[in-house]
Amino acid sequence: MADLIDEPHWHVMILACPDCGQRFVSIFAETIDWVDGDDPQFWSLLPISGAEALDLVLQGYALTEAGLSALGRGRRCLRLDHPKGTAPHIYWTTGVSIDHHD
Repeated sequence: MADLIDEPHWHVMILACPDCGQRFVSIFAETIDWVDGDDPQFWSLLPISGAEALDLVLQGYALTEAGLSALGRGRRCLRLDHPKGTAPHIYWTTGVSIDHHD
């Protein structure tokens, strides 16, 4: 596991399956709901290669949202969306969606 971006409402990290070693980039974004306290939250989990994981770690603070979006372009990604006032929705999609975050 490696934290790439660790902010209160924006967290990007590399995870690995303990059984097979497959690496994933995990992207979490949250927007504070100051009115109702029902913070919208969004996660993306994108399978990546070992070389891509190393490249992300080496980018360090130079890692950008555009770079993450480019990494996911045309690739399958597991997504969990939990908008304000609705139940969470888990689904497969193509590409990485970088949601608004505080």
